[in-house]
Amino acid sequence: MRGNAAASIRGTIVAPLAGLQKRSELSRRAFLAHDEAVRVADSVTLRSQRLDGVTQENERLRRLLGLGAAVKWGFVPAEALQGRGLGDEFTVTLTAGRRAGVEPLSPVVAPEGLVGMVERVDDGLSLAITWPHPDFRVSAMALDGSAFGIVTAHLAPGAARYFLELRSVPLRSTLKPGALVVSSGLGGVYPRGIPIGSVVAELKSTEGWARSYLVRPAVRLPDIASVLILRPERVRAGVENVWQLGSATDSATKGVVAAGDSVRAARPDTARRLP
Repeated sequence: MRGNAAASIRGTIVAPLAGLQKRSELSRRAFLAHDEAVRVADSVTLRSQRLDGVTQENERLRRLLGLGAAVKWGFVPAEALQGRGLGDEFTVTLTAGRRAGVEPLSPVVAPEGLVGMVERVDDGLSLAITWPHPDFRVSAMALDGSAFGIVTAHLAPGAARYFLELRSVPLRSTLKPGALVVSSGLGGVYPRGIPIGSVVAELKSTEGWARSYLVRPAVRLPDIASVLILRPERVRAGVENVWQLGSATDSATKGVVAAGDSVRAARPDTARRLP
């Protein structure tokens, strides 16, 4: 009787409990293995993102070196501290001021083209307005000289706010999408030949005697970390050959990139730091 009872207990109670324990142990191992796999995947993804960020930063520094080599003289390098512009999202604080030779109305440029203009200066820092700022103005022209006008911020709601407008273009001048717009040098603030952007489309204008065009900026503000500030003597001398502009928008920085390559080739230590 005791043997039969024990066999019954083993079959009806002990065996199911043992099976449940085994399944529980297998589930726990599977959960731990999955958790470890997720941690490894997250670690790999994070490292990949960090590596991408470092690669992009090195590429921008290389291109900035190229821009400096192309400009050669008459500029001040500075870091652009975004989000510190006295509450204005369209200003940046630059880590160079009067002691470095920075003056108000100095153009601020990046390897892609025009960033903005210095508005205020103190001894060690300066404040610059960027191209989306409502006060931004630059006399501009088509690269081939077929049209002249004034580039201003595109004061529109939503994402369209981050475009530019080329205004007051004579009716006889027609620009096709993709046409490169550069500074004209008129007015004395910006030298001729700095890339501003490319034409997207013609806008409806209230000016019956002129055309207006929507322009995609050459410079993406989120990418800006370091810039060059052009000093007055460099503005007067001009920068027409710095960007070595071609007929297409994507060729606007070929000269700068090539200069960066030559700088890296001449300095092996820089090449090792900036792959």
